[in-house]
Amino acid sequence: MNNKLVAVLFAVASLPGYAAAADREVSFDQRGDFSALVSAAQESKVLPAVSLSEFPEFTFTEAKAPAVYAKGFIRKDLPAAMWKSFKNMKITIPDKFDPRPNLTQIENQGSCGSCWAFGLTAAHRDGYALAGKDPGRLSQEWMVDNSTYAAGCRGGYFDSANDIVTPRGQPLWSDCPYKNGGGKCPVNLPKASHIDGWFMLGDKTTGPAVKDIEAYMASTGKTIAIGVAAGVGRWQRYSGGVYNACKYGELDHMINIVGWDNEGAAFDENGNLPPGKGVWIMRNSWGKSWGEQGYMRTKMTDAAGKRCNAVAEEAAAYDFAP
Repeated sequence: MNNKLVAVLFAVASLPGYAAAADREVSFDQRGDFSALVSAAQESKVLPAVSLSEFPEFTFTEAKAPAVYAKGFIRKDLPAAMWKSFKNMKITIPDKFDPRPNLTQIENQGSCGSCWAFGLTAAHRDGYALAGKDPGRLSQEWMVDNSTYAAGCRGGYFDSANDIVTPRGQPLWSDCPYKNGGGKCPVNLPKASHIDGWFMLGDKTTGPAVKDIEAYMASTGKTIAIGVAAGVGRWQRYSGGVYNACKYGELDHMINIVGWDNEGAAFDENGNLPPGKGVWIMRNSWGKSWGEQGYMRTKMTDAAGKRCNAVAEEAAAYDFAP
């Protein structure tokens, strides 16, 4: 980094309120909108006019206009018997796990609040695909049109997994393509794949520990469906890097955890990592133009140990043997 850039960064960091601005503007993807900071410094007359082209080694990112994405997570109160813990399982858990090259395509739920159907379908199909038995693209529209556990485009919960428990199962996309919740799929389509059952991960009171999730995934080779607070902070505007602008809010969106990086940290007695350590790799249903080709990497917790955007405060997994 050249001396002029060091001077610019030092001057910008000296601005009143810079620390708060850095948390808001810079840390969310660990790259930062440097041009906005320089402009703010110039407006405050802390810096003279500076040409950003003088700093070719620095990555400049443009601020994005807020995008409006459909969510649709409806939280329900399930009995404690629905939860199952894996944190005491004796299994070797890798420090890093990233199966993205072997997962199925990223989907786009459009303007329909059908994240529940996409999150459940992704966990269903990817579990088979990772075992080398991909049933093919499965129909989310069939779930949106027919689930008795959800409200269509107005949202749903993990319990819609009941719709695909054997002997019912889930039909193929080709038999009922996604129409943004505007389809009319017959209930009795031929079924291409099913699950044997489903359960919530961890403990009803505390939710799943990091080890609950990783031990389940490492022992079964499956991904999971989780809830996240996507409507707070800069979560929806994520464009790449490791998200760490953690905010807390109500669960309003369902996505999938597909992998992790524990950053060399060890589990504590509760099965969690130290505050601020660990990164989840997550799959969204807002198309490939969002995030990192449809995926997101996020810190598991903030520096105080609070779940980043309530990630995996609730999580569900499937029972089936591909």
